[in-house]
Amino acid sequence: MAEPIHTDDLEPVVPAPRTPLFEAPGEQLAIEGGREDGPPVDPPRASTTFADITSRYSGDRKPIVPASLRSAAGRHALMVEAVSFVTYSAAIHATRSPKYAAKAAWYAPIGLFRLTGKGIYWCLDLEGFGIRQDAATRKNVDDYLALSRQRDRRVGARAWLAVPVVLLLVVLVGLLVFVAPWWAQALAAALIVPLLARAGRPIDAPIVDRVFNAERFIRLTAGLTRAAIMACNVKGIKNPTDVKFVRDIYRAGPGHEALVLLPAGVLATDVIDERDRLASGFRLPKSQVWPSTVEGEHPGVLSIWVADKPVSSMRAPAWPLLEDGTFDYFTGVFVYGHDERMRPVTYSLAEKNSLFAGIPGSGKTLAARVVLLAAILDPLVVTVVFDFKGSGDVDCFEPLCPEGLFGSGADEATKAAGLAALEWLLTECDERAPLVRKYAAQGMNTVNKVNRRMAEHDPRLRPLAVFLDELQELLTDPKHGKRAKFLLTSIIKRGRALGIHVIFATQRIDKESVPRGISSNIALRTCLAVTSHTETDLVLGTGSYARGARPTEFEPGDSTGPKDSGWGYRAGAGPTRPCRSAYVDNPAAEKVVARALEMRRGEQPVEVPRIALRNLLADVRQVWHEGEDAIWSELIVPRLQALDPNAYGDLTVEVFGAWMARAGVKTESIGRRIDGKPTTRKGVKLAVLEARITERNAETIAGTDLAEVDS
Repeated sequence: MAEPIHTDDLEPVVPAPRTPLFEAPGEQLAIEGGREDGPPVDPPRASTTFADITSRYSGDRKPIVPASLRSAAGRHALMVEAVSFVTYSAAIHATRSPKYAAKAAWYAPIGLFRLTGKGIYWCLDLEGFGIRQDAATRKNVDDYLALSRQRDRRVGARAWLAVPVVLLLVVLVGLLVFVAPWWAQALAAALIVPLLARAGRPIDAPIVDRVFNAERFIRLTAGLTRAAIMACNVKGIKNPTDVKFVRDIYRAGPGHEALVLLPAGVLATDVIDERDRLASGFRLPKSQVWPSTVEGEHPGVLSIWVADKPVSSMRAPAWPLLEDGTFDYFTGVFVYGHDERMRPVTYSLAEKNSLFAGIPGSGKTLAARVVLLAAILDPLVVTVVFDFKGSGDVDCFEPLCPEGLFGSGADEATKAAGLAALEWLLTECDERAPLVRKYAAQGMNTVNKVNRRMAEHDPRLRPLAVFLDELQELLTDPKHGKRAKFLLTSIIKRGRALGIHVIFATQRIDKESVPRGISSNIALRTCLAVTSHTETDLVLGTGSYARGARPTEFEPGDSTGPKDSGWGYRAGAGPTRPCRSAYVDNPAAEKVVARALEMRRGEQPVEVPRIALRNLLADVRQVWHEGEDAIWSELIVPRLQALDPNAYGDLTVEVFGAWMARAGVKTESIGRRIDGKPTTRKGVKLAVLEARITERNAETIAGTDLAEVDS
């Protein structure tokens, strides 16, 4: 055995590598080969005063200032609720004051009569009349005489008190009626009449109406919490005493929070799965009870937050950027909405992309639109918007979009324009990368990413906010789908560091509409109301449902009201948690866009060449005549101008050659005889053109297949 260490104030202890967590009898290590046994695995822990004292303060401490007052949001919520209660109660009572006055005038004389009768009853000691009468009936002279003498003493003593009081009241009433001014009479009536009316009213007929019909909220208690958890019938929880509490139940925003330590082997998600039963145990609506896991704790710690009233009935804070304010795309954060405790939820855009998914009526378009509304409040941001549903929810952004980069509708033309915009965005990635590398080498940034200094220096690096609503219409299109998936996957992977933020919303959630190659590269993912755990994991990431994300609990809105519209679970910015987007209706969104346009006054808009929005190779092949194996550029250009005058109207032979080279087909010298003379000019060969088109299609198919394999 190892030699013990002796100190002056400690018992001898055997040295051990660390202090054990649990005390247990020492276990000896069996050493082979006849060697000596090692030290005990769990030696007795030496008790020290320092450890005993500090261990009591190593955990979370009870806050000195209540949680509802430590944040601006909590103070604001408390103030709003208090002011709302006072003003609403005052309005209710003010409108019913005539009825209160009539009831008081009716019951006041009755009250005066009752109080006078009680005074006489007390002065004459009539409460003992029954006992004295009983003694007289029994002819018990001694008892009767004793009770009579007692009555005489009481009446005499009470008369000395009652007579001065009555005389004083008579004098005061006389002064009030004949001497006092009118305002004193009114004040006395306002004080005395309600008191007399209260004394004269029936016990079940209050004069003042009740303002709120609902029962007053009962403060959350340990017993109530244990009973609610027991109602969940979770395996492993047999007795209420099995449920422990990490700390005292405390006030948290507009509600109370209980941090519960479940028995060993019971997970917090086991209780979360039984949210209906948990709410039933509290005797509260489900939207008032919010169980969740606790970040940084083991899976057996459960947080139960119980709101004072259903969160759907709470008044959501107004969006802070609705009336004024600006936003910095590169370094700024903005308030996206609020969580279930009415705390603000922030959002940032730089080097990220956004995904919003949910079934129809979940509010995904309006939720995603809040992000775009914040982005346009940076005057450097250029918007690209395509709504493949065509409902008009994003039509307000059209004035901000360069020509050719806005579309609305589910028709073929809008899909083709959307695909052309994706082609242009991929070209932007190709062109921005060398510029970023160049300016980073000049010291404009320490990393090869677009920042504000670069964007202000070179308009070609302005940030792009791309909003694609109902994207599944394009990704599942039999004609454009494969190419669109390839383009979008490349843009999302490469554009993040190049100042391109893609926001797309979809109501179809499967591997075709949300390929793994796309969703796995999007940082900010919001899953609104869905029908099962499969959709939850597709949007938020595998295992999100098992870790407590429950967007399946949200009820989408319909014609009867918003319900849980805008509520969703958000991942990618801290722990996955529920939040609701700020509500910005169409008129309010138009006002924000008007402010954004005002910010851009005097700025030259970014012009996108229409040719960049065309599939140049496909157009050249379309104008190719049968039997031609090579064509000069000067002959192709007029044909393209006839095909689309808007895109190719200003096209020259030199510009055509540059665009063809960018598309992967360089123009080369082609010889012809004109009037018997050999002539050589730049042009395109059919074999080279078709080879490049075939190669491009193969790249699209390969990229799509790879994305499908990843999913």
